[in-house]
Order: sequence, then C-alpha cells, then structure tokens
Amino acid sequence: MRKPVRIIKAAEIKQNYSMKKAIDAMEQAFSSLSSGESFVPARYVSSLPSKQLLMLFKPAHVEKDNRVSVKIITQREKSCIQGIPTIQGIILVIDSVTGEILSIMDGEYITALRTGAASGLATRYFSRKDAQTLALFGCGSQGRTQLEAVLCERNIKKVFLFDKNKNRASRLIEEMGKQIKTEMIFTRDTSVLSEADIICTATNSTKPLFKREDVKMGVHINAIGSFQPHMQEIDPFLIRDAKVYVDQAEPCLKESGDLIKPIFEGVISEKHIVGEIGDFCLNKIKGRESDDEITLFKSVGVAIQDYAVATDIYNASLTENFGQEIKLFES
Repeated sequence: MRKPVRIIKAAEIKQNYSMKKAIDAMEQAFSSLSSGESFVPARYVSSLPSKQLLMLFKPAHVEKDNRVSVKIITQREKSCIQGIPTIQGIILVIDSVTGEILSIMDGEYITALRTGAASGLATRYFSRKDAQTLALFGCGSQGRTQLEAVLCERNIKKVFLFDKNKNRASRLIEEMGKQIKTEMIFTRDTSVLSEADIICTATNSTKPLFKREDVKMGVHINAIGSFQPHMQEIDPFLIRDAKVYVDQAEPCLKESGDLIKPIFEGVISEKHIVGEIGDFCLNKIKGRESDDEITLFKSVGVAIQDYAVATDIYNASLTENFGQEIKLFES
C-alpha cells in the first residue's frame, strides 16, 4: 500500500524538534559525509537573468537508511521585500527503494536550523570551554539560529550584535530577551571584538566584516555566510592565522570567497585547511590544542545536513504524531 505524504510546517518543527537534537544530528551527518557512507552530489545552483534570485537544488542519499532528501530553495540576492524571508523552500524526504515521497516540509526554517546546528557542533569541539562572550554578525533567521546553537554549547553571558539594519537587531534582542537572560548589545564598533571568545558571521557581505587585528588570540569563528566566490566575510590574514576546518573541502574551495580569495592572493594554500569537521568526529584529525589558538569553521552548507535533520524530523513525526497526512496520488 502506498504511503501518504506527511506535510510538516515550520511551527510543528519548532515545537517538536530542538536545536540540541539538530546539533547531535550534525555529528552523524558530518561523520557519514567524511567516511563516505553518504552520497551527496554537487548541488545545482541557477541564477535568473536579472541576478535577483538564486535557485538551489540539493540532494543527499544514505543507502543504509533507504532514504533520499532533496532540498529546493530560492534566495533573493539584492532586494529586500518586507515580510518575505530572503531564503524560502521545501525539503522532500523520499523512500529510496520504492521512490515514494514520504514527506514535504518547510525548508526555510530547516536551512536556518541545520546551519546553526553545524556551528553549534563546531562550537562544541573547537571553541574554548570557558567562552562567555559572543559576537554575531547578521541578525536575520540564520543569525538567530547561530545564537541559539552557541547558547546550547557554551555559557554565554554577553552577546554583541552587528547588523546593517538596527531594527532587525532590535527585534532579535526583544524576541530572545524573553527566553534568555544573556546580555545583548547592538553595536557597529568592531573594537568590542577584542572581548569576543566566539564570533559567528551570517551575512551576504562581499568584503571582510572586520580585521585580523580586531580579534584576540583564542577566539573561535563560525563563518557561514560566504557561499559564492564573490562573497567574503573573513579577513584573509585572519584565515592565515587560524586553524581552519570546513564542512566539506571540495565545495568550500570552489564556492567560498573566504577561501578562494586568500588562496588566489597567495596568503594561504589549500593545504592550510586542517580538514573536514567530519574527520574530527571520526578522530582522524586534531582540534584545538591550546587556549591561544584561533580556530575557524568555514561552512557553505552541505545537503547531508538537510538530510540528517529532515529524516530525524520525519521519524519523530511518526512516533509523536505531528504533521498532516495527504494522499496526493488519489484520483
């Protein structure tokens, strides 16, 4: 008998699936990726002639699970439309044996959730255990989950928020202030970065957001905004002075201006990258070895992250009975 499609809304995901679960799912995802257990084809990215909208198609498959996930998202490049998120889309969970579509779920929130969770995992492994101060660049949906993930892993007492849009930062402060007791301060003064133990960047910047000399030794950085060659958030000389870990080496080296530009300029070589975070999960490479080391996690986003969270959510929906079942195939 054919299985119905389970439709799962963002609100149901938020209610039934925590950031902590997503961070744990990232460990399984990246281990699977680096060990070769998962099949993740190159993502397909297309831009409209107007250059206003990107369309991304991202599949992933884990044979032992008999599951496939496919994420289809759009991302506006320039114009902001009030009330409409920059990133929108859906994720399909598919039975790889029968070919049945098992679930259609909100891709916008899952993208932000799994991106935050990846930084949460990197924070768990690479940041100093005594980290107390976070600097967050970008206060949109991606920035929010970066904040939530870091708060899951470290006892953060102060957060500096950077954003071109002060109102967006104020909304984040107001919303998160109802849930946490952490002090949150909006600023545009990068001199405060000398206090930051962890820095998260979640912007569409095309030039470095701050300079190497702005940050202190021992800082950990989660850089997740630069996913195209023309984009750049991190100073090349900061890349040079850091131990650099990536989500997946090949796409990071091909797609992220944060790595492409310093390599082109001769500041670093490809060999400067320590390895993939999945290699660390598998005990193949070392992590932070002293409190004075600068560590940096560079992520462009990998489809196995969507797979791990989406299949987790689908399995949870079956046991905890959330989502709506629809038989799209009924005539």
